[in-house]
Amino acid sequence: MKNKLILAAAAVLALPMAVSAQVKTFEIIDNPVEQGGTAVIRIFPQWRGSLICISAFGKYFAPDRFGYVYIGVGTDVGAAKYRAFRVECGRGIRLDGGYYDEIDVSVKNFKKIRTAGGGPSSRPRQQSERDAINAAFSSDNGLKKDLTGGIRYLMPVRVKTEVIDPFGLIFSNVDTLLHSGVDLRLLIGTRVQAANSGRIILVADDYSKEGNMVIISHGLGIFSVYMHLWRIDVKNGDLVVRGQTIGLSGETGAGVREPHLHFSVKINGAYVDPLEFIETVNKNR
Repeated sequence: MKNKLILAAAAVLALPMAVSAQVKTFEIIDNPVEQGGTAVIRIFPQWRGSLICISAFGKYFAPDRFGYVYIGVGTDVGAAKYRAFRVECGRGIRLDGGYYDEIDVSVKNFKKIRTAGGGPSSRPRQQSERDAINAAFSSDNGLKKDLTGGIRYLMPVRVKTEVIDPFGLIFSNVDTLLHSGVDLRLLIGTRVQAANSGRIILVADDYSKEGNMVIISHGLGIFSVYMHLWRIDVKNGDLVVRGQTIGLSGETGAGVREPHLHFSVKINGAYVDPLEFIETVNKNR
């Protein structure tokens, strides 16, 4: 009888823990997500906090002021279901008693946009350039506050333009390469604007592949990239506001076939389709 009472008491004590493990603290918006897309998670108001993050794909992602978390799904992520759960941002301590949900990643059939070749116009990328780009992206650990103030993103140009190469894959003679953004056909000297407020973390002067380039950190591990500029009107460390002119479009960099702006968005290490990113984020702001 005594043993039965002990077991019953243990069951009662374990009940709150079991129930709490099933409490839904967040929701995944618009599952499934295609490769190269942006997964969106909304943390419910009562479960938000200054040190609350979402863990997914082995990384931590902090929410914006509205409780939305934007997660980049790389083109190299296989089609499968991946667990997402709340953690304490700094230490990674798991919360919610083991509760999780799953991001359902589906295959994206990217269009074959063009065939890359190793012609005489190619310039090998310098290691110093590669190091500078990597250091710039590493300067924001993905857990900083949202520098956009929660406002919507803009296209990087105000004029009507045409996408000449979409986000996707470039098929070379020896490999399949990622085209990490979209190429927007523009006349040389067209004004290029910051897609949102943030901090300039890299101004690149005549880099081998990128030409004149600007990278902006918008906080929360989100970056926008602007390549092949003719002129740059900002400097490293500048705080810029949404819509501010950062330079003029051009055709700098090796292998550029015609004047255009290459525009990219990178989220915590993963390049995503920038046009889909803007549409996705703006739906939640």
